[in-house]
Amino acid sequence: MDPNIKWFFNKKAENITKVLLSKEYDTILIEDLDKAKEFIISKIPPYESLVLDETPFLNSLELSTSITEKRCKILDYKKERQAILADNFITQCDFITENGELIFLNDFASCAATFGPNKVFVIVSAYKIIKTLSHIDKKSTNNFSVVHHGRKFPNKYTVIVVPENI
Repeated sequence: MDPNIKWFFNKKAENITKVLLSKEYDTILIEDLDKAKEFIISKIPPYESLVLDETPFLNSLELSTSITEKRCKILDYKKERQAILADNFITQCDFITENGELIFLNDFASCAATFGPNKVFVIVSAYKIIKTLSHIDKKSTNNFSVVHHGRKFPNKYTVIVVPENI
């Protein structure tokens, strides 16, 4: 990658991390996806239930192998109704506004991020930052959810910001 582009996305990642911290999300800037994977796995307590969002990106991280080694029960939200009540949920954010609003387009991710598991781990790319919520209309979808801040449910949202394109 061109060093100037890399610098640009690192700066965007640093800036959005500061915004997210001010919105009272538990937020961490992690330089690459391998370290992000290690971080998430270290934060999942053994023997808890977990829902892993089914996106090509999350599937590529192969989290399920490491999670099952911790004897966590992975629930399939397409087959198990209790998935919405899991202890943990790992997902990626479809978009994030410069004001720190997390936007989820996937139906289950929208529901779970708002009403579901006690702990939500969100991976967000600096490449997914949009100016405002009004820009989401141009990116197509009929329904989506927006998490405006982390104040209402302290410690529910852990946002992992990576300067890579996911």
